[in-house]
Amino acid sequence: MCLAGASGAGADVLAALPHPDLRVHYVWVPMLPPDDEAAAAAASARFVEPRARHYWDGERRLARELGAALRISARDSIGAGSGPGFAWDVYLAYARGAAGLSIPALWMHQLGVQDAPRLDAEAFRQRVSALL
Repeated sequence: MCLAGASGAGADVLAALPHPDLRVHYVWVPMLPPDDEAAAAAASARFVEPRARHYWDGERRLARELGAALRISARDSIGAGSGPGFAWDVYLAYARGAAGLSIPALWMHQLGVQDAPRLDAEAFRQRVSALL
């Protein structure tokens, strides 16, 4: 997750929707050279809110699992190669009682994916609000 997306699809959604059942889970993944656990901790400190949780996916396990579930290719997520890619710079929302992580009610991205909407923070907020 990048800082701009973390703000627009995370912090801004929390600020706009004070619903007590809303939760935001930030998963920080090392995808670019400056990405490490210390950078993730520093970024996490920018988004402190009681309904938010932060996680470090240093081995990219969740990023791989969600990449496969969302059918994100390596070409679309890291710009090269074939086969499954990584879910990073993706923004997912789940309805209350969702059975698992692999089937979000909606998702947006900032990758090269063609068959899912690019992140639009306002549209994301509106759709999350409708899920509440």
